[in-house]
Amino acid sequence: MFRSVIGFILLLLTLTVQAQIDPAHLPELLAQKGGYATLTGRFETSDTTLSIEDFQLIYYGYQTTAVYYSKDIEFNENLLKPLSRSGQYKQVIDLADSILRLNPVSIAAHFEKAYACAQLGFNEGESFHRKRYIVLCNVIKLSGNGSIAQPYACNSTNDAVEFILFKGFTAIDDRKTSSGVIEFDLAKNKQKVLHLYISIPAQAYTPPDSTSDSE
Repeated sequence: MFRSVIGFILLLLTLTVQAQIDPAHLPELLAQKGGYATLTGRFETSDTTLSIEDFQLIYYGYQTTAVYYSKDIEFNENLLKPLSRSGQYKQVIDLADSILRLNPVSIAAHFEKAYACAQLGFNEGESFHRKRYIVLCNVIKLSGNGSIAQPYACNSTNDAVEFILFKGFTAIDDRKTSSGVIEFDLAKNKQKVLHLYISIPAQAYTPPDSTSDSE
C-alpha cells in the first residue's frame, strides 16, 4: 500500500497541468462514481484503485456538500497552528478530527494532524495524514500554474494559504482582482516569485483582516 501511494504521488509530480474540473459538472461526475460519500470513504480507507480524476472529485466535490462553505470550520482551522506552536498536540489532533469529520479534504487539518502525530510518536497517524496532505496539494497543483491566466483552484482561502506553503512560499497579503481571481503577494524568496494567482469560490474567499464571527 505504501508503495502504491508513493507511486501515485510521483505520478502527480511528473504530470503536466490537467484541465480543471468544471464545478457545474461536479454533481453529475460524482453521481457516476457513486456519490461524494462513497469517494471520500475510499479516500479514508486508502483505496489504491483511486484515479487522478477520483482525487480531483474528492477535493473539489467538497463544494457540493451541505457544509460548504462553513465559517466555523475556517475559524477552527485558524486555531490549529497556534495550538501546535504552543505544543498542545493532543488538542491539535482532537480539533483536526472535528474538522475532518465535516471537511475530509481540509489541507490545514491533514497537515497539522500529521505534524502533531509526529511530535507524539504516532507514526501511523503521521503517515496517513501526511500522504493525504501531499495528494490534495498535488491535486491543486494540477489545476493550473499560478499565473493569472491559469490560476490554481482551491476550495477556500485557508487551503490556498496551505498550498502556497506546500509550494515553498509564504503568502503575506492577498486581494481579489477585477477578474475575480485572488492575487497572493509572496514573501521574499529565492525564486523571486512575487505573486501566485488562485481561484477561490466567492463565498469561500476571506479577505485580509476579516474575522470569523463564531462567538
